[in-house]
Amino acid sequence: MEFDLIHRHFKTPFGPLARANADTVLLGIGDDCAALQISPGQNLFTSTDTLVEGVHFFSDDAPRTTGWKALAGNLSDLAASGATPLGFTLNLSLPEVDETWLAGFSAGLLEVATRFNCPLVGGDTTSAGLNTLKTVSITVFGQAAASHRGFNRGHAKADEGIWVSGTPGLARLGLLLEYQKRGRLAECCRGAELQMVQALLAVLPEHLVRQAVSRLEMPVPRIELGLMLHGLASACLDLSDGLSGDLAHVLKASEVAAVLSQTSLESIWRHLWPEIDQHADVAGLLKTLIAQTLKGGDDFELCWTAHPRHRDAIQSLGAGLHCVGIIEQGSGLWLRTPGEERKRISGTSYNHFAESKN
Repeated sequence: MEFDLIHRHFKTPFGPLARANADTVLLGIGDDCAALQISPGQNLFTSTDTLVEGVHFFSDDAPRTTGWKALAGNLSDLAASGATPLGFTLNLSLPEVDETWLAGFSAGLLEVATRFNCPLVGGDTTSAGLNTLKTVSITVFGQAAASHRGFNRGHAKADEGIWVSGTPGLARLGLLLEYQKRGRLAECCRGAELQMVQALLAVLPEHLVRQAVSRLEMPVPRIELGLMLHGLASACLDLSDGLSGDLAHVLKASEVAAVLSQTSLESIWRHLWPEIDQHADVAGLLKTLIAQTLKGGDDFELCWTAHPRHRDAIQSLGAGLHCVGIIEQGSGLWLRTPGEERKRISGTSYNHFAESKN
């Protein structure tokens, strides 16, 4: 039964993508090992991640979006390393065989795999036993020229700019909206924060609601941007656990401090939501948006540091790239207000063993 399941939902639908990459995928699904041909003069990059039902995705999430997000999150790690996808393996632990769920999951997985030319080359399916939750584990493989050794988190230097792509915090809004829809908003924010978040969600325009939910459910890994940052970025990572928490990893590895600009972060939201300035409590709304930007994850945008001489080159790469701060000597993460006051920011990341997303 296991092999029928694999053939029906994975080997058959993913077969054309693997055959289209026959020069790379020497052995794929059906053999004891996958065999990938690395191009001459290339380094291998790999990343693995696990998603657990009830922690990383809601039990009633559409299986298509679960499949998309499962692979997109791993591909984002390749993007943050400046690597091109080669292929991926998939491990599924299931409490039961749900053909409808598997068909939708496979469709979403194939959709993002095809978009980024990343064939499925192997994996495993197993019963979850007494565990009633689904577990999805994916390992991706990528390559980059041997001259490129990745964007080491320990390479950030004083006076470098801090850049982000897209709108960090947008997926966090999507998550808050999903919790609100389920009547569980108080589980992820409490007290004064809960009141501020409720006030924010009550006035979000419909176009922003759609974008936030879409970013949460179907994030787009920045593979092309990662490749274009070769020779420009020093340290780089993808934003999966929130801007403050993820940036804190860079600061610790590089033994430096960072100062984020409140004005720059606000300008990102003003660009996406120009009507915000028409609200009576614009300052309160922006304060809440910045707070959620700093703590919220799952955007899978890129955050990197770069020498000031690369500013024009980075800006020429396209729209939606923002310099939001600067690296300094010292320690800690700080926010500079419009009045030039500095406030220390907690750089705590999402902790899988301390809280549950779903």
